[in-house]
Amino acid sequence: MENNENIHTDQLQDLIQVLTERIEVYTNAVSSVDPDKDVDLIAFFEKSMQLSQQFKSELVVILPKEGLSPSEKQWTPGELYHKWEKRDPCIHASGREQVLESCEKMEEIIQDIFKQILSSKNNFSENTIAILKSQAALQQEIYELIKDLKRKTAT
Repeated sequence: MENNENIHTDQLQDLIQVLTERIEVYTNAVSSVDPDKDVDLIAFFEKSMQLSQQFKSELVVILPKEGLSPSEKQWTPGELYHKWEKRDPCIHASGREQVLESCEKMEEIIQDIFKQILSSKNNFSENTIAILKSQAALQQEIYELIKDLKRKTAT
């Protein structure tokens, strides 16, 4: 049985991988909408990519403080990543409405991942917990914005 320290560093490594793939999903979303009609949506996706990259960079810096250097151990998918992968967050859509639907689904998966990380008993430092909570709140804002954009598109 894994000890608690391994579980929490595995969670961070899974989250880093999820963020890497989240960036890819938003990159695909940008190429799946009309560049002339969906300028606002493209700007939103690009901002979401940038925020994901910043958070990913923060986590890479935090990882050694939580007990694991990124080069120390090769990442192997853990429970959180399997949850992500199982729900297939990739964009298989085209057009504004379908892309927003896929992004909403993706952000729901990420919400579940944050809830699981923050509700589990772990050994994260207070600083790491504060960063995770801050990012969870930001992720919630992104999710709400996507829902709003989706509602506006449907009307």
